[in-house]
Amino acid sequence: MSKLREQNMPSEDLSDLGAPAKPRGSGLADLVGENSVAAPHPRPAEGGQDEYQAPIPTPIRTIGAVRDVDGSAQSRGRRPGRPRTRVRPVTAVYVSPGVKQRFEAYRHKHKLTNLQVVLKAISSMHDQLDHVIGTATFNTAPVDPLFPADSSAVRYVGGGSVQIGFSPTSEQEQVIDRIGGQIGFDTRSTWIAPVLNAFLPGKKDAAPSKG
Repeated sequence: MSKLREQNMPSEDLSDLGAPAKPRGSGLADLVGENSVAAPHPRPAEGGQDEYQAPIPTPIRTIGAVRDVDGSAQSRGRRPGRPRTRVRPVTAVYVSPGVKQRFEAYRHKHKLTNLQVVLKAISSMHDQLDHVIGTATFNTAPVDPLFPADSSAVRYVGGGSVQIGFSPTSEQEQVIDRIGGQIGFDTRSTWIAPVLNAFLPGKKDAAPSKG
Protein backbone atom coordinates (compact mmCIF):
# COMPACT_ATOMS: atom_id res chain seq x y z
CA MET A 1 0.00 0.00 0.00
CA SER A 2 2.80 2.40 0.81
CA LYS A 3 4.37 1.65 -2.51
CA LEU A 4 1.17 2.69 -4.32
CA ARG A 5 1.10 5.97 -2.42
CA GLU A 6 4.68 6.63 -3.32
CA GLN A 7 3.91 5.99 -6.96
CA ASN A 8 0.90 8.33 -6.96
CA MET A 9 2.52 11.18 -5.05
CA PRO A 10 3.81 14.05 -7.25
CA SER A 11 7.46 14.80 -7.23
CA GLU A 12 6.92 18.58 -6.83
CA ASP A 13 6.72 20.30 -3.48
CA LEU A 14 3.08 21.21 -2.89
CA SER A 15 3.53 22.46 0.61
CA ASP A 16 2.57 26.00 -0.30
CA LEU A 17 -0.93 25.01 -1.39
CA GLY A 18 -2.15 25.48 2.11
CA ALA A 19 -0.71 28.98 2.45
CA PRO A 20 -3.11 31.95 2.19
CA ALA A 21 -3.47 33.46 -1.28
CA LYS A 22 -1.53 36.63 -1.95
CA PRO A 23 -3.49 39.71 -2.88
CA ARG A 24 -3.83 40.41 -6.60
CA GLY A 25 -1.07 42.61 -7.90
CA SER A 26 1.36 41.84 -5.12
CA GLY A 27 3.66 40.29 -7.67
CA LEU A 28 4.06 43.65 -9.36
CA ALA A 29 5.38 45.41 -6.30
CA ASP A 30 8.95 45.06 -7.45
CA LEU A 31 8.10 46.72 -10.77
CA VAL A 32 6.80 49.90 -9.15
CA GLY A 33 9.31 52.52 -8.06
CA GLU A 34 9.57 53.79 -4.55
CA ASN A 35 8.34 57.25 -5.54
CA SER A 36 5.38 55.96 -7.54
CA VAL A 37 1.95 56.98 -6.33
CA ALA A 38 -0.85 54.50 -6.50
CA ALA A 39 -3.90 55.43 -8.54
CA PRO A 40 -6.66 56.79 -6.31
CA HIS A 41 -9.48 54.43 -5.64
CA PRO A 42 -12.85 55.76 -6.89
CA ARG A 43 -14.94 57.17 -4.12
CA PRO A 44 -17.76 54.78 -3.20
CA ALA A 45 -21.29 55.88 -3.76
CA GLU A 46 -23.76 56.43 -0.97
CA GLY A 47 -25.13 52.93 -1.38
CA GLY A 48 -21.76 51.46 -0.52
CA GLN A 49 -20.96 50.34 -4.05
CA ASP A 50 -18.37 51.91 -6.27
CA GLU A 51 -19.77 54.66 -8.46
CA TYR A 52 -19.55 53.94 -12.16
CA GLN A 53 -17.35 56.42 -14.01
CA ALA A 54 -18.52 56.84 -17.62
CA PRO A 55 -15.62 57.09 -20.05
CA ILE A 56 -15.12 60.49 -21.63
CA PRO A 57 -15.84 60.19 -25.36
CA THR A 58 -13.03 61.15 -27.64
CA PRO A 59 -14.10 63.98 -30.00
CA ILE A 60 -14.26 62.98 -33.63
CA ARG A 61 -12.25 65.28 -35.86
CA THR A 62 -13.41 65.93 -39.39
CA ILE A 63 -10.61 66.44 -41.83
CA GLY A 64 -11.28 68.35 -45.01
CA ALA A 65 -14.61 69.28 -46.51
CA VAL A 66 -17.74 67.22 -46.00
CA ARG A 67 -19.21 65.85 -49.20
CA ASP A 68 -22.90 65.62 -49.79
CA VAL A 69 -24.68 62.59 -51.17
CA ASP A 70 -24.17 63.82 -54.70
CA GLY A 71 -20.44 64.20 -54.11
CA SER A 72 -20.38 67.98 -53.96
CA ALA A 73 -18.17 69.44 -51.28
CA GLN A 74 -19.82 71.37 -48.49
CA SER A 75 -18.18 73.70 -46.00
CA ARG A 76 -17.34 72.04 -42.72
CA GLY A 77 -19.90 72.78 -40.05
CA ARG A 78 -22.51 74.27 -42.43
CA ARG A 79 -25.71 72.66 -43.54
CA PRO A 80 -26.41 72.72 -47.26
CA GLY A 81 -29.12 75.25 -47.97
CA ARG A 82 -31.42 75.90 -50.85
CA PRO A 83 -29.86 76.94 -54.10
CA ARG A 84 -29.83 80.67 -54.55
CA THR A 85 -32.19 81.97 -57.15
CA ARG A 86 -31.23 84.96 -59.19
CA VAL A 87 -33.73 87.81 -58.89
CA ARG A 88 -34.41 89.43 -62.24
CA PRO A 89 -34.95 93.18 -62.44
CA VAL A 90 -38.50 94.41 -62.95
CA THR A 91 -39.33 96.50 -66.01
CA ALA A 92 -42.34 98.79 -65.78
CA VAL A 93 -44.59 99.93 -68.59
CA TYR A 94 -46.96 102.84 -67.85
CA VAL A 95 -50.41 102.51 -69.37
CA SER A 96 -53.81 104.14 -69.06
CA PRO A 97 -56.37 102.82 -66.54
CA GLY A 98 -58.39 101.35 -69.41
CA VAL A 99 -55.43 99.37 -70.78
CA LYS A 100 -54.57 98.18 -67.27
CA GLN A 101 -58.10 96.87 -66.74
CA ARG A 102 -58.11 95.04 -70.06
CA PHE A 103 -54.64 93.69 -69.33
CA GLU A 104 -55.72 92.16 -66.02
CA ALA A 105 -58.87 90.68 -67.53
CA TYR A 106 -56.88 89.03 -70.33
CA ARG A 107 -54.21 87.76 -67.94
CA HIS A 108 -56.73 86.15 -65.57
CA LYS A 109 -58.78 84.64 -68.37
CA HIS A 110 -55.80 82.92 -69.98
CA LYS A 111 -53.93 82.31 -66.68
CA LEU A 112 -50.77 84.05 -67.82
CA THR A 113 -48.13 86.13 -66.08
CA ASN A 114 -47.51 89.80 -66.81
CA LEU A 115 -44.39 88.88 -68.74
CA GLN A 116 -46.21 86.32 -70.86
CA VAL A 117 -48.90 88.81 -71.83
CA VAL A 118 -46.36 91.47 -72.79
CA LEU A 119 -44.28 89.08 -74.88
CA LYS A 120 -47.39 87.69 -76.57
CA ALA A 121 -48.57 91.20 -77.44
CA ILE A 122 -45.21 92.13 -78.96
CA SER A 123 -45.03 88.87 -80.93
CA SER A 124 -48.60 89.21 -82.22
CA MET A 125 -48.19 92.83 -83.31
CA HIS A 126 -44.59 92.56 -84.53
CA ASP A 127 -45.45 92.83 -88.22
CA GLN A 128 -47.69 95.85 -87.58
CA LEU A 129 -45.51 97.87 -85.23
CA ASP A 130 -44.89 100.77 -87.60
CA HIS A 131 -48.62 101.14 -88.25
CA VAL A 132 -49.53 100.75 -84.55
CA ILE A 133 -47.04 103.40 -83.43
CA GLY A 134 -47.92 105.75 -86.31
CA THR A 135 -51.64 105.76 -85.56
CA ALA A 136 -51.09 105.99 -81.80
CA THR A 137 -48.90 109.11 -81.90
CA PHE A 138 -50.39 112.48 -81.00
CA ASN A 139 -48.97 115.84 -79.96
CA THR A 140 -50.18 117.59 -76.83
CA ALA A 141 -48.67 120.91 -77.94
CA PRO A 142 -49.35 121.37 -81.67
CA VAL A 143 -47.07 123.69 -83.57
CA ASP A 144 -46.98 125.03 -87.11
CA PRO A 145 -46.21 122.23 -89.58
CA LEU A 146 -43.10 124.09 -90.66
CA PHE A 147 -41.45 123.29 -87.31
CA PRO A 148 -40.84 119.90 -85.73
CA ALA A 149 -42.93 119.01 -82.71
CA ASP A 150 -41.57 119.14 -79.21
CA SER A 151 -40.58 115.59 -78.38
CA SER A 152 -41.54 116.07 -74.75
CA ALA A 153 -45.10 116.88 -75.85
CA VAL A 154 -45.52 113.75 -78.00
CA ARG A 155 -47.74 111.06 -76.47
CA TYR A 156 -48.90 107.64 -77.55
CA VAL A 157 -52.38 106.19 -77.20
CA GLY A 158 -52.49 103.60 -74.45
CA GLY A 159 -49.86 105.24 -72.31
CA GLY A 160 -50.66 106.67 -68.90
CA SER A 161 -49.69 106.69 -65.24
CA VAL A 162 -50.71 103.14 -64.21
CA GLN A 163 -47.83 100.72 -63.90
CA ILE A 164 -47.57 97.16 -65.20
CA GLY A 165 -44.43 95.35 -64.09
CA PHE A 166 -42.79 92.37 -65.79
CA SER A 167 -39.40 90.65 -65.43
CA PRO A 168 -37.83 89.45 -68.68
CA THR A 169 -34.62 87.48 -68.82
CA SER A 170 -31.47 89.15 -70.11
CA GLU A 171 -31.93 87.42 -73.46
CA GLN A 172 -35.56 88.58 -73.68
CA GLU A 173 -34.50 92.11 -72.80
CA GLN A 174 -32.07 92.10 -75.70
CA VAL A 175 -34.82 91.14 -78.14
CA ILE A 176 -37.21 93.77 -76.73
CA ASP A 177 -34.59 96.49 -76.94
CA ARG A 178 -33.63 95.46 -80.47
CA ILE A 179 -37.25 95.67 -81.61
CA GLY A 180 -37.66 99.05 -79.91
CA GLY A 181 -34.48 100.32 -81.55
CA GLN A 182 -35.74 99.27 -84.98
CA ILE A 183 -38.80 101.52 -84.62
CA GLY A 184 -36.79 104.36 -83.06
CA PHE A 185 -37.38 104.01 -79.32
CA ASP A 186 -34.92 103.91 -76.45
CA THR A 187 -37.51 103.56 -73.69
CA ARG A 188 -39.48 100.32 -73.56
CA SER A 189 -42.53 101.76 -71.85
CA THR A 190 -43.05 104.32 -74.58
CA TRP A 191 -43.83 101.89 -77.39
CA ILE A 192 -45.06 98.84 -75.43
CA ALA A 193 -48.07 100.78 -74.08
CA PRO A 194 -49.61 101.43 -77.55
CA VAL A 195 -48.81 97.84 -78.54
CA LEU A 196 -50.78 96.55 -75.54
CA ASN A 197 -53.63 98.88 -76.39
CA ALA A 198 -53.77 97.52 -79.92
CA PHE A 199 -53.44 93.88 -78.87
CA LEU A 200 -55.77 93.51 -75.89
CA PRO A 201 -59.44 92.78 -76.56
CA GLY A 202 -62.07 95.26 -75.48
CA LYS A 203 -62.64 98.93 -76.07
CA LYS A 204 -59.36 100.48 -77.14
CA ASP A 205 -58.05 103.88 -76.17
CA ALA A 206 -58.23 106.54 -78.87
CA ALA A 207 -56.26 109.68 -79.50
CA PRO A 208 -57.92 112.88 -78.28
CA SER A 209 -59.86 114.70 -80.93
CA LYS A 210 -58.30 117.86 -82.34
CA GLY A 211 -60.12 121.00 -81.32
